[in-house]
Amino acid sequence: MKVLVIGAGMGGLTLAQALRRSGIDVVVHERDQAVEATGGYRLHLNDPACAALRRHLAPGHYQALLASSAGPRTFTRFAVADHRMRLLFAEPNERASETLMIGRIPLRRLLAHGLGDALRLGSEFTGHRTHPDGTVTAHFAGGGTDRGDLLVGADGVGSRVARALAGRPTSFPAGVSGIAGRTPLTAGTRLLVPALLARGPALAFGPGGVGLFLTLHDPGSGTAVDPAACTQVQAIIEPPSLIWGVLAPDRAYPGRPRELDGAGLIRLTDSLLRGWSTAVRALVRAADPETAAFFGFHAADPDADLTPWPAGAVTALGDAVHAMPPTGGMAAATAIRDADVLAEELALVQDGESTIPLAVHRFQNRMAAYAGEAVRTSTQPLRWVHRLATPAGTRASRIALPAFAAAAQLGRTLTGTRGA
Repeated sequence: MKVLVIGAGMGGLTLAQALRRSGIDVVVHERDQAVEATGGYRLHLNDPACAALRRHLAPGHYQALLASSAGPRTFTRFAVADHRMRLLFAEPNERASETLMIGRIPLRRLLAHGLGDALRLGSEFTGHRTHPDGTVTAHFAGGGTDRGDLLVGADGVGSRVARALAGRPTSFPAGVSGIAGRTPLTAGTRLLVPALLARGPALAFGPGGVGLFLTLHDPGSGTAVDPAACTQVQAIIEPPSLIWGVLAPDRAYPGRPRELDGAGLIRLTDSLLRGWSTAVRALVRAADPETAAFFGFHAADPDADLTPWPAGAVTALGDAVHAMPPTGGMAAATAIRDADVLAEELALVQDGESTIPLAVHRFQNRMAAYAGEAVRTSTQPLRWVHRLATPAGTRASRIALPAFAAAAQLGRTLTGTRGA
């Protein structure tokens, strides 16, 4: 059996690692010229994703992943704040479950490690054709082809594979867009970091439907595993930074933000945060312009059939099927879980206990059981943004958010749980 994977994102690379460990021939085609040529910042991997990677990576390989991640003490809770960075409420992170916070580039590099010529970079997928014998041929820019028994679209939002299968786009603009960037942590910028970030990420909301995600990323201050212990696969340690991302309704962005350079995006973000915490605005202005980028959020319909095509020699996973905005921190973890489930079903085919159509059918049904809920969770903050963006929502937020923050602070003081 030979599996063709289109896209070397987290789901596609995890699937490749899992299939190789099961003795299944796999080739990953990726249009990027280099593994490092990717956007994004920090990813949150939940317990199911971590468990999947433990199963499909060699112990030394997984150890390098742990050593490249921020330690568990950096995420003991998730906070929601107002635009003055006053805590509204916090959700503790279950310490019994495994959680990793790792940069997108280090994770992609680590998941690509060891794939060798099974990873074909600079290979842009253009279409596919199925054959009467059940096999499928993938076509690539420049005229190249590759033939296999199963084609898996792991090519993200706007997937060419999934669109061809569904006959339509599988996700749609969410009406909210974001600008994100990194601010290097120096002696000066550390003094500006809000105290509530010491225990984990925060999502803040302000008038006009503007939200801001903030998280500290400093693997060097204490990783889950000592990087020096990684002798089989080297750890990848990123420099410390504050990662921030503003989100606002599309109509809140003047002009054409996609055409702005990094410095222009930082200036635009600062203007969107007018009236916010002065320290937070100073942190945004101190960002590295090379790291600033604009993102239009997309989302699938969580109540629709995510895979509206018959099970056969072609399927898809990850954002190609269930696109979700980054506001839930679940996209990468869900794609990795997809890869784990599909690999498990294909291992049964390899052992002669199933067939490819049955494996794909079972995979798509199992994925539907959890992916829709991940999309719903991830789009909830966007609904808050839309509500706060209305004139009534803006007026209410000017009163309600400060009052809510004051009440929450008073409650923690009276109960002796300050900072909980």
